[in-house]
Amino acid sequence: MKSPEAVLRNALLTNAAVSAVVGSRIYPLRYVGPSPVQFPLIIWRRARILREQTLGSPMGVPRVTVEFYLYAETYTEVRDLADKCRVCLDGYGGTFDNVEVKQASLEDESDDLVTLEGAETSLYSVLQTYDIRWQET
Repeated sequence: MKSPEAVLRNALLTNAAVSAVVGSRIYPLRYVGPSPVQFPLIIWRRARILREQTLGSPMGVPRVTVEFYLYAETYTEVRDLADKCRVCLDGYGGTFDNVEVKQASLEDESDDLVTLEGAETSLYSVLQTYDIRWQET
């Protein structure tokens, strides 16, 4: 399955500033990570996909909305991670596993305080929403 969100995950994993903070702890929404849960970490999910049409057929360059949920034990730490992710992904274009992302753009960002299952205390979070244009073939 072709996955533009996997391209962005790979961009984060291979970015020195981001990986210095989260290591490889970047998981899809339904992934059950190691126990006990270690923070900071990033969870991602595909929120929607829009496929524009021409009169004859699909254009072949859909727009996918991907949400990245960033979690850390302090507000300062999660904001620092959010800034590192933004610098890495906003305006990003690249290829991974034969999938080409034309451009990713940060569309929205918000802060929160949450309690995750498996966590002993509340955590600080940032939700970043990216629109991704990618080449679908």
